[in-house]
Amino acid sequence: MNFKSSTTGVNPWISIVKMRSLIVAGGCFFLLSGCNTLGTYNAATGRREFVPISTSTEISLGSQVHSELSSKYHLDDKSEQFQRLRRIGQRISNVSDRQDYIYQFYIIDADELNVFTTPGGNIYIYRGLLDKFGTDDRIAGVIAHEVGHCAARHVAKKYSATLGYNLLGGLIFNSLEDEEVKQVTALSSGVVMNLIFSAYSRKDEYAADRLAVKYMYLAGYNVEGFVESLEILERESRGSRSLLILRSHPYLSDRIKAVKQEISLVQQKYGNPE
Repeated sequence: MNFKSSTTGVNPWISIVKMRSLIVAGGCFFLLSGCNTLGTYNAATGRREFVPISTSTEISLGSQVHSELSSKYHLDDKSEQFQRLRRIGQRISNVSDRQDYIYQFYIIDADELNVFTTPGGNIYIYRGLLDKFGTDDRIAGVIAHEVGHCAARHVAKKYSATLGYNLLGGLIFNSLEDEEVKQVTALSSGVVMNLIFSAYSRKDEYAADRLAVKYMYLAGYNVEGFVESLEILERESRGSRSLLILRSHPYLSDRIKAVKQEISLVQQKYGNPE
């Protein structure tokens, strides 16, 4: 699209409807993208945040996504390995800064090194990752990292941002007809799935790592287990196989260094465990 600098090439007349669309869209984008002076205090991030997705909506979205995952994968929620995962997960989630929903844990029966969370506190870990890590402390590290994403509301923020961008575009480039607004705002669980399987920002990953150290420490796990899990992933990433868990993430060497620094800070704050 070409824009002319000459006033003769610009239509000076903007319809009231289009102007109102711009105003409404701008307001929606401002609110949906978040504002540090609005919203409620998030203990996980230490900031006031406005996230226009309620807990009940997150749980509903998570339920939709769980149905899709159940139809696509075999989910283990009965084996001894699952019971072990649930014990570790509950121990970590009990010290999470976010307690407005019940965390659920599932094993995806596939030989891949991956783990992810969905809205509403559902955390899925692949059997391949469980087998590779072996110890409770290593498993607790990656679970604590995902709980950190939950507590910081990273998935909800990504969903809100996507909703904001779509709503903004719909209001600017289309008339304000009810059907159009419905199409823009009614994001399906498929969109949520795409958000989940897309990479978090590097900032979010570092934040989740910091929270993982905190939650492991408070739950009584050996925080060095998280370092070991990252070191295992670093070794695996040197091969030809691409790890889904490492999509566009910060370099593992940088994450390991940052986690070690965070361990020292947490030990100074809470004292050495007995």
